Amino acid sequence: MWRVLYTGQRPQHENIALDKIMLDLRAEGKIPNTIRFLQFKPECVLIGYHQSVEQEVRLEYTQREGIEVGRRITGGGAIYFDETQIGWEVIADRKSLGDLSFEELTAKICQGVAKGLQKLGIPAQFRPRNDIEVEGRKISGTGGVFEGNAFLYQGTVLMDFNVERMLKSLQIPVEKLTSKGIKSAEDRVEWVKRYLGRLPEKEEVFSAILEGLSEELGIEYQWGELTEEEKRLLEEKKDYFKSQEWVYEVKRGTAEPEMLFGIYRCLGGTFRVSAKVDAERGVLEQVIINGDFFVEPKRLIYDLEAYLKHTPLGDVERRIREFFKDRKWESLNLSADDFVEAVLFPLRKTEGTEIGLEKKS
Repeated sequence: MWRVLYTGQRPQHENIALDKIMLDLRAEGKIPNTIRFLQFKPECVLIGYHQSVEQEVRLEYTQREGIEVGRRITGGGAIYFDETQIGWEVIADRKSLGDLSFEELTAKICQGVAKGLQKLGIPAQFRPRNDIEVEGRKISGTGGVFEGNAFLYQGTVLMDFNVERMLKSLQIPVEKLTSKGIKSAEDRVEWVKRYLGRLPEKEEVFSAILEGLSEELGIEYQWGELTEEEKRLLEEKKDYFKSQEWVYEVKRGTAEPEMLFGIYRCLGGTFRVSAKVDAERGVLEQVIINGDFFVEPKRLIYDLEAYLKHTPLGDVERRIREFFKDRKWESLNLSADDFVEAVLFPLRKTEGTEIGLEKKS
């Protein structure tokens, strides 16, 4: 029997402390497999475990607006949380779900949460690598971590979202924070209130997600509370997770992340590409593709952007061609070669990196 918790609205450092405590206690066999729902108050930005605050967060804005900054114990990218968003977590023994690989675990849990959102009337689907999307728009980002025989896998549900505030808080590759840039970002995400035309009570969302997870994972559950040991450890450890030592643990590299922009014109139209590159590691962290062209299905661009996240620069062309290889899509005078050229155009500005175009057969 799995335990279900709602730990309320808490400051980010308390939520992160509970993540670490519950993962460790599950690894030690001291707590049952658990599904946890959580919320944040005040609003905050959380960077991934391996990220640097200075490279991911617009600190001048967050400090001015009173937005807290923290570090997760899970990897992945930086996320903005307002007070409406609902976090969900699965903390369990690895063997309880069949000792799956990380990729298999990601797919299974995300499919369960997507099923839950479907019960609310939202046609959500899992989108590799680790997103849950609605008609091409991202509604939940996810990530996880293993600790011995246990894992923690977590994500969020965007409920009533302020895209402009997110863009101003995070170092996202948007060329300009204009109304057009904000509209472009809004086209890439979905939130519950916008899709349903209403904001459900959190209990309705909890119930739907629990149904989806129980069906997909084949589990039974009951609501419970934090144990006395979890409460005691929270009081002992919470302050560490708001300390400079923890939040700024990964220092800024010698090179700033590069925000690269390029315009590529071809017979099929004009591409405007914005890319965030970690030049030191040689990684394309994120790419945004806009422009004047026609493709069907319309979600093709958003799926490609998701597919290219965290790709080594030398693998970008291969990943793009891999994406288009067996995919059904239509356009006016565009080919996979055009997408390769459009994305590589700004990336060729990265110093010391050789990015070429494969010869066409």
